[in-house]
Amino acid sequence: MRIEDEDLGDFSVPDLDLTLRRLGEMPVPPGLAAMDDAVLAGLDRARRDRAGGKLLMGATVAFALALGMAGGGVAGTAPASARPLSPFAPDNALAPSTLLAVHP
Repeated sequence: MRIEDEDLGDFSVPDLDLTLRRLGEMPVPPGLAAMDDAVLAGLDRARRDRAGGKLLMGATVAFALALGMAGGGVAGTAPASARPLSPFAPDNALAPSTLLAVHP
């Protein structure tokens, strides 16, 4: 398609009305009619893929939860008690006095 230009002094501007009229007179490409079906099929496929992803994620979470509970039950030892951590505690392993102490 050739665009006719109208000379406006120093500027050259395409005649938009003429261009749009010629575009309207052109035949519709045959692939344009099938485009709607392809787009809708792609959207449907994406929706089904997302639904499958949610199902897979749920199964993965359930498996991880069951594995964690089974692993925790198999350990069989008593849980360790937490000691309060304080920088001023005398038995703090990271206190400067213990780090600098020289043990022969």
